[in-house]
Amino acid sequence: MFDTIKSGMATSMFEISVVSNNIANAGTNAFRKSSASFSDLYTGASAESVSRLSLGVGSVVETSRQSAEQGGLIEQDGVLNLALVGNGMFVSTASDASTGDKPPSELLSFTRDGEFSLDKNGVLRTSTNDLVLGYDGLGGKELAQLEVPFQSVNGSQLTALEIGDSGIISATYGSEEPKMIGQIAIGAFPNGTALRQLGMGRFQASEEAGELMLGVSGQDGFGNIQTGVLEASNVNLTKELTSMIRAQQQFSGSSRMLQAYSDMIEKLIR
Repeated sequence: MFDTIKSGMATSMFEISVVSNNIANAGTNAFRKSSASFSDLYTGASAESVSRLSLGVGSVVETSRQSAEQGGLIEQDGVLNLALVGNGMFVSTASDASTGDKPPSELLSFTRDGEFSLDKNGVLRTSTNDLVLGYDGLGGKELAQLEVPFQSVNGSQLTALEIGDSGIISATYGSEEPKMIGQIAIGAFPNGTALRQLGMGRFQASEEAGELMLGVSGQDGFGNIQTGVLEASNVNLTKELTSMIRAQQQFSGSSRMLQAYSDMIEKLIR
């Protein structure tokens, strides 16, 4: 009986933790909310026992599941502010990543946060300073970092930068014709909600997520890139507060059951 009541308190505490994290990240770019999943527990029944006499022994945390629901779009001036509408994630890697014995998939990270910037060398980076990966402007097929020179080979300074809906980066130098720098890559997985969370809006491939598929904006099976906007979190505060109230009521109910159980035991042993 005690373990049954305790399990109810533990599961409600777990749900409150999940909801608290969702609410705390309601303003985080491209944050994916999680939801708690629970399973009931029953005593084992033998062939001789009567099934209707089997008693529940509480609940257990099954898992926490990510939501792949699209977040809202927030206007944010700047050509390097991007949002991905639809399936997929931007592909990046840590600037100090070394191949070593790790397979390439373990060196890559994935994010929906498209708040990018250029460093002092013109290299495109994420908000966590990871390298944004894509394909070069010469039709390359291998992932590479995207670098925008601040000066052309003729000595002209960078005057304009544009990223199209297809993810193609074009740079203009002085009065010269726009030059294609590269195209931003998009990564997708059959089960994207099973990606391993790294924190700071970053994810990593996992066995449960399936095999990585690489593509570009607008390609079949991949989302579309929009410029001048950022994806907001997909947290619905009203629903989260409702979940919090339900979890609090569950905890309160379990607490009263524990008090009643203690009173019954005390009377029994008198």
